[in-house]
Amino acid sequence: MNTSLALNSEIKIHPSCMVKEIIEILEPYNKKIIVDATFGTGGHSLEIVKNTKGKLIAFEVDPFLYERGKKILKEFENAKIFNKSYTEIPSVLKEENVEKIDGILFDFGISFYHISSSQRGFSFKKNEILDMRYNPLINEPLYKKIKKLNLKNIEYILKNYGELKNYKKVALNIFKNLKEKEIKFTEEFNEIVLKKIKGNREKILQKVYQAFRIWLNNEIKNIETVFSFLPQIIDKKGKLIFLTYHSIEDRLVKKFLKNKEFKILTKKPLLPNEEEIRLKPNCSSCKLRAAEKI
Repeated sequence: MNTSLALNSEIKIHPSCMVKEIIEILEPYNKKIIVDATFGTGGHSLEIVKNTKGKLIAFEVDPFLYERGKKILKEFENAKIFNKSYTEIPSVLKEENVEKIDGILFDFGISFYHISSSQRGFSFKKNEILDMRYNPLINEPLYKKIKKLNLKNIEYILKNYGELKNYKKVALNIFKNLKEKEIKFTEEFNEIVLKKIKGNREKILQKVYQAFRIWLNNEIKNIETVFSFLPQIIDKKGKLIFLTYHSIEDRLVKKFLKNKEFKILTKKPLLPNEEEIRLKPNCSSCKLRAAEKI
């Protein structure tokens, strides 16, 4: 992996989504402790820290984005970033002697950096190693882990994490070809996925890549883990904001916010306006849901 590219200040990034709406709901100027659970390239964190005298605690699981984040936040004494998953929020708060937080933001979308610059095979449009790990320093890349799956495993992943209609045919393609050889690069993977498959090729590949990315990085399990401890760490009148980009995430958030400990602030999800979508095409599928701890 070219780590110099990953740390380069000229890596391709897109501006963060719905920043104005987040600041309006979160009201950081009134908060003592705010958590940005998904720092990414830092757009949300920067706006929060500029608008608060309280403390910002940020989390970024990708080691390269974490190093970049440290540079971005170094001028702010009231901001601290950790190279940890948001599933580790409780242990970090304990280390920081924080009992309760006043606001938290989750941006569940994949960073444009990962698709454009990480060189880890997140995009089917580039011929890269089929890795797909947010943290490339732990566990195994996809091309190794996928070899350990049986046909039923692959079907489950494509059906539940990609919501692919013809998941059985695609799964069989993948399973048969993986038995014959190791599929290490995205172009090879694309070929076997689409073999004798009808339909919109780009949409099929998008869903397949989404499915394996979610599975490899335990995205659904991690969200469920967060939901198990969130009610305990949020103080009364504390704000929770979630940005989601596909129906699986959004359904999980919608279900979680029915918890009686929260007052829902968005009866329907807020969507980016037309101007934001024009300027930031990556935000077109974004949905914002928010709640307040009762």
